[in-house]
Amino acid sequence: MAEKNISELTERMLTSIKVPKAIYEDFRALTKLNKMYLQDLTERSMFLYITDSEFRHKIHSTYSTYYTGSVFVDEVKMLKVK
Repeated sequence: MAEKNISELTERMLTSIKVPKAIYEDFRALTKLNKMYLQDLTERSMFLYITDSEFRHKIHSTYSTYYTGSVFVDEVKMLKVK
């Protein structure tokens, strides 16, 4: 990963994502005591995805997009198989 200056690390990108309600509720219940927020998890996960090939592989092999609600991605994958 290339060196980043402080302004690149503090500038934020606003995004919008949809997560399954049941998974989010489980996450909130587990993280309430530890004060872990979705923002923290997202930033740490993105960092590990970029810097750790084992983490990246684990992410790719853990869930299908069925669990994330991305039906479009599943359809694209099916087109590649045909």
